[in-house]
Amino acid sequence: MKLRFLLKVLLLSFGIVLSALGANLAGAQAPFQNPLKVEEIEDPLLPSPPIQRSLSPLEQLRLQQQLEELNRRARATYEDGNVDEAFNIWYRELRLRQELEVSKEVEALARVGEVAWRENRSEDLRNIRQRLSNIETTAQENNHRELLQQVAESYERMRVNDRAIAVYNFLLEDSENPRPLLENIASLYESRFQYDQAAETYEKLLAMAEAQNNARAEINYLRRLRSLYEQANNPEKGITTKERLASIYQQQNNEQPLPSLFFSLGEDYQEMGRFNAASNAYEQAYRRAWSQQKYAIASNALENLAQLYRRDESLETTLNIYEQLLIVQERATDYYGLMMTYNKIGEIHQQRDRDQQALSAFENALELARSLSYQEAYFQEKINNLI
Repeated sequence: MKLRFLLKVLLLSFGIVLSALGANLAGAQAPFQNPLKVEEIEDPLLPSPPIQRSLSPLEQLRLQQQLEELNRRARATYEDGNVDEAFNIWYRELRLRQELEVSKEVEALARVGEVAWRENRSEDLRNIRQRLSNIETTAQENNHRELLQQVAESYERMRVNDRAIAVYNFLLEDSENPRPLLENIASLYESRFQYDQAAETYEKLLAMAEAQNNARAEINYLRRLRSLYEQANNPEKGITTKERLASIYQQQNNEQPLPSLFFSLGEDYQEMGRFNAASNAYEQAYRRAWSQQKYAIASNALENLAQLYRRDESLETTLNIYEQLLIVQERATDYYGLMMTYNKIGEIHQQRDRDQQALSAFENALELARSLSYQEAYFQEKINNLI
């Protein structure tokens, strides 16, 4: 009897577990319902009883006005902090917009989708994206280019950049004016940190600008490429881009951008191990920066130039560069820079057993250190070691 009773209890318990598991599975497998996917829209704002025709112009105008009022209500509700209720109102608006002009619906989808992205409402973003995707498919089938452009821009607003890029690429296939499309694609790739793809797109734009002798556009694309190659840490490509920029600026007698451009070129040459080219670039950067009173660039160029010569044990040339650097730093009233340069001059004299010159340099450094209240003991020790 006890065994039979225990068996019944076990069977009953097993049945309860199975029922619960079945209920959970059923709930988990419930199909996703997008509130924007409806076969027939029923709403008090639509004619009643339902009509089997398109809305008349007057009915469309009235509905448009009512939908604008719905949007205002949703916006006010959202600003009051009732985000869920605001989206309920917006969903009603978006469903009803399917009865009107599709371009107006796409505009509204982008507007609400942007809010969904900002509020990190992934389910709402998915719903709106799915509706936009359906519109995109129909527009592609009908080659509705203006609508596709609007869909792509809506994807951008919602940060669905992969779909925006795909639509722009579709529009590129037979576009008579590919430039703005390529610019959008390049910008989107850049926003996704896909620097190689962005650079490849800007290279296409650059080729177009060159073919059209459009110098302004050429400079713009070269600047973008310069930035991209720097972010991608690609000095080889960066050198080519900067050399072309420098050539154009020189042809235009535009001196202003050249100091920083030559300094950047010097850094790239140095990274690539092209030390002679780096030296020439730093000299160009220094001369042009000095003439334009851009003392920070002039100072940095001389500092890097001195490091190159010191690396090659060309100490006398290095000393000459540091002496010139002192003049730049004095003009810029860069007391910290002066202190460090005197220190380097002292080290080189000390390395060449010229103790008196080293002592003089370290004393100058100490005087500056005292004015800055910085590293006084460090320079005093160096002086004591020479006395």
